[in-house]
Amino acid sequence: MRFYFVDRITELTPGKTIRGFKNVSMSEPYFSTHFPRFPVLPGVIIIEAMAQLAGLLIEVSPQDGEGKKKALLSIVDRIKFKRIVRPGDRLDMEASLVVLDEEGARAEVSSRVGEELVAQTRLTFVLMAVPPAFTECLEQERAALLFALQAK
Repeated sequence: MRFYFVDRITELTPGKTIRGFKNVSMSEPYFSTHFPRFPVLPGVIIIEAMAQLAGLLIEVSPQDGEGKKKALLSIVDRIKFKRIVRPGDRLDMEASLVVLDEEGARAEVSSRVGEELVAQTRLTFVLMAVPPAFTECLEQERAALLFALQAK
């Protein structure tokens, strides 16, 4: 993954829940055009941040079947945006695993700024088998990401 939209994982219970946040900074490149003189975090970035958090929860959760699998977002179901997010805000996110089986996974996700709900949705992921030649690389990448994102 080239762009990470999760700055810190604050809680992780594999197979159940994950919490984390994104600090929204004016230096992020999309603010120059979204929107000039009134910067607003694009909704697709909010969805991607929640999907990255939920995908990580899925990938570190115990999975049935042979080998590890990569979670790929396939459905964003009934997204509801309640508030805009601006530079200087901290976007707190939470994902709870609803279903995880050999074919896919579903998670309920939400994000907040302070106590105010920003967005909520249900995300569905397909699980892609990772070829054996790439399994070790994927595991190392995931371990490095978890090390970097978890509070010290």
